[in-house]
Amino acid sequence: MTLDNPVAKKFSIAASHYKQHDVLQRMSAQQLLQQAHLFGTLLDVGAGPGTCFKAFNEVKQVVAVDIAHGMLAQLVQQHPDYLPLCSDAQALGLQSGSIDSIYSNLALQWCQTLPNAFSEFHRVLRPGGECHLSVVVDGSLAELKHLGFRVNQFDSISVLKAAFISSQTTTNDWYSVNIHVNSISIYFDDLRSLLYSIKGVGASFDQQSTGKERLALTKQQWQQRVALAETLRTNKGLPLTYQIAYIHAKRG
Repeated sequence: MTLDNPVAKKFSIAASHYKQHDVLQRMSAQQLLQQAHLFGTLLDVGAGPGTCFKAFNEVKQVVAVDIAHGMLAQLVQQHPDYLPLCSDAQALGLQSGSIDSIYSNLALQWCQTLPNAFSEFHRVLRPGGECHLSVVVDGSLAELKHLGFRVNQFDSISVLKAAFISSQTTTNDWYSVNIHVNSISIYFDDLRSLLYSIKGVGASFDQQSTGKERLALTKQQWQQRVALAETLRTNKGLPLTYQIAYIHAKRG
């Protein structure tokens, strides 16, 4: 099944060269995997081209969910033993109580209705099952705002917590939900590559606009942005900083 929505189409197109531009994803995954307890039947939500879970001896089966068929086509080449499923986090299409643990790295910021996604996680998890998630949150991309770009808004920690609360049922709830935030900075050689990088995590930007009209930057305005960006340069390059929420939730 191929989901017919703009996000799915965008990631399907990007699938073949995604690994060239996923520095943030790899850094976040490293932190997430270090603290995760993954076991039994594992559900990877927003799996992309695939994550290696061989270090987790208790994992018996990996169900890899992604909205983009192109991503799953890449995944099955690298991980032929995974079970691919083209589906949305907000409507997984899996049997209730069929999953032991859930992993999701930098995918859920795409969800339009997080309570729906967390309700689905709660439904498919067995009692005592665990979620290990990372999500881009509010406060990210401060450098872009400094440069005068309009940046889309990410959810706050309070919104994440509220989404878990509203996903609970009258008979079952989340035994525990722990959230902490880390900053991750990525460095780039120039402004153009910095701007290109943000598309892979659900971010978007545009130039400052007047009213409802978006105005393209003139050559002079672009040069001014480049010059302003250079004032932020460190010995590692031009920084772009993300605030990443790491979530560990256990089903009651």
